Amino acid sequence: MTNHYDYIIAGGGLAGLSLAYAIAQSPDLQDKKVLIIDREAKKSNDRTWSFWAAAPTMFDHIAHRTWKKINFVSDTLNRQFDLTRYRYSTIRGIDFYREVNRVLQQAANISFTYGEITEVGQEGEQVYATVNGQRFTGNYLFDSLFRAELFSPYHADYHYIRQHFKGYVIRTPQPFFDDNAITMFDFRTEQKDGVYFFYILPYANNLALVEYTGFSRDLLPEAEYDQELRDYIHNRLQLTDYEIEETEFAVIPMTDYRFESRKGRIVRIGVQGGMSKPSTGYAFIRIQRQVERIVKSLRENGTPFYKESYRPQFRVYDAMLLNIMHREGWKIAEIFSEMFRNNPIERVLRFLDEQTHFGEDLLIMASVPPMPFLQSIRNLFFSRKPVKKIKKYRS
Repeated sequence: MTNHYDYIIAGGGLAGLSLAYAIAQSPDLQDKKVLIIDREAKKSNDRTWSFWAAAPTMFDHIAHRTWKKINFVSDTLNRQFDLTRYRYSTIRGIDFYREVNRVLQQAANISFTYGEITEVGQEGEQVYATVNGQRFTGNYLFDSLFRAELFSPYHADYHYIRQHFKGYVIRTPQPFFDDNAITMFDFRTEQKDGVYFFYILPYANNLALVEYTGFSRDLLPEAEYDQELRDYIHNRLQLTDYEIEETEFAVIPMTDYRFESRKGRIVRIGVQGGMSKPSTGYAFIRIQRQVERIVKSLRENGTPFYKESYRPQFRVYDAMLLNIMHREGWKIAEIFSEMFRNNPIERVLRFLDEQTHFGEDLLIMASVPPMPFLQSIRNLFFSRKPVKKIKKYRS
């Protein structure tokens, strides 16, 4: 059957291409036919991914920059932290696409097709995807297609907030930035109806991404992002002579909705598989861990179904933070200021990455103002329905 594959990957974004890249480089899987379906080939620098990590990743060699210092700024704390085990890295979309395409184009078992996917499903022991009226079948389908309807803000049983940001890559005629340190948070801005901060990635001493980020239910008017960026650059950075080389804008769902990770032989990956951290929106490392586990299971068991190691306390922490953002987002600046002030930086990073043990969690919780969390506990367990798991898989 010319249209039958071992694995179909629906969606050629970060998750889908990372999975194909890992399969292509696994000697045990190079006889497996893989089809990647996407709307169009990725050829532009349409986004960046940033992450912190202690262990190596598959894509460290294409990191655009790596830093070992982090700045945190608020009205009550201005501090620079040195990283020891960890590093903070950013990867540009164009570099990721070029590297992945270089490897996949040399892999005889990997194919691409482009078009609009109108249907995915399973019949018997086969999965299928319909693209431009043509049906492709497979043994397993990995679904990374983003569907906005899964993040409906009107569902009563879970929190839904959007991370929305606009950034300028700006170049100055003279050295201006400290390119040894990123600014992870600068909360010195009006908090409005949610959580708002600025984020700076200095690629060189005269080139940096300056980004205005919000965590809120609603987006801002388009012109407001530009106004906030201009005001910050002029008034906070005190920079007047610069050129904008690139702009980026994105919206990322932040929710404690418990996604269904699989339905029969269909496996959700990436954001659709719940790999975006609910309370921060960071997804890169979580996606790489998911890919690693899937490929390991394919090699060892012949199926992509690995045993997930749930740490339920982090679901509670995420729900509590989302509840605070939903009710009193302006308090997040104070909470994060105290967390960064009273803990070693790498404990904070481990906590945000769900890598701490329970004793460290208690130290983190004891270091921040308790009242917002006590209120969120009351809301979570007494004033709203519990978070429920999706019962129906929607394609």
